[in-house]
Amino acid sequence: MSIRRFVIAATTAVFGLAAQAAEMGWTATSYLVRMDQSTGEFARRGLAMFKDGEVVPFRIEGKITASEGNAQTFRTKIVYTFQDGSTLVQEGEGRTERQAADRNTQTGTGRFTAGTGRWEGVSGTTSSVGRGLTAYGDTFTEFKADYSLPAK
Repeated sequence: MSIRRFVIAATTAVFGLAAQAAEMGWTATSYLVRMDQSTGEFARRGLAMFKDGEVVPFRIEGKITASEGNAQTFRTKIVYTFQDGSTLVQEGEGRTERQAADRNTQTGTGRFTAGTGRWEGVSGTTSSVGRGLTAYGDTFTEFKADYSLPAK
């Protein structure tokens, strides 16, 4: 590391300009509110239960990007709206594989793309695993994230 980089890194750390890195996890339940079979576009609503006990409503806008056999790939944008008015936006990609008429498994990866209030300036990556539990599109998903926020 050059002397200049070391001085910048040390100054940033001393004056609190570095981002605060953290991990978090949450579980979510959601249900299908719209599905357009002709375009693959869909919408979901649900509740996210964060490890600190906070329960947060969210909405998902998505699109199925490919279907092959029992598997589908998709893109999503999830907007979480917290009680204090803060929002957190997560965008990602995933895959669903049908196990039976009313059951499927899901995996996904994503990133935080925006936030307001306490989430302003957020960046980070997410991963998820989930299950579809009914023919009506009810799902249960577990999320993990590594993220950072600018120092205040």
